[in-house]
Amino acid sequence: MKKLTMILLAAGAIAFGSFAAVAGMHHFSPEKRLEHMKKALNLSDAQAAQIQTIYKNNEATFKADREAVKAATKGTDAKKAAFQKMRADMQAVKAQITPILNADQQAKWNEMMAKHEHGRWNGKDNDQATPQQK
Repeated sequence: MKKLTMILLAAGAIAFGSFAAVAGMHHFSPEKRLEHMKKALNLSDAQAAQIQTIYKNNEATFKADREAVKAATKGTDAKKAAFQKMRADMQAVKAQITPILNADQQAKWNEMMAKHEHGRWNGKDNDQATPQQK
């Protein structure tokens, strides 16, 4: 279940789940995230194509975010800022994807994202938590 939610966050956010080849997390390719979304949300081919374009357009941003997080020293403000930027970029992608989904898909996706958010940002790796959560 944790992998599932990580994948979905990277897509929205996040990425969905992007996106993280840092701090012991797995990096899932946009193709894997999209395939998971297709199955979990029963996406049409048209929806999948639109989401794939969004991922492609944001690929460089996600890569830069991952590199910034990797480069920053654990426990520093720079690390926190890098994670906050990554999270903001993932939320921006989620905002682009949400209108593509129908109401039922949005509800399911939001539920999956909420489960992931709770585990990820409040979980074991506190370096990822926002300053208000620490």
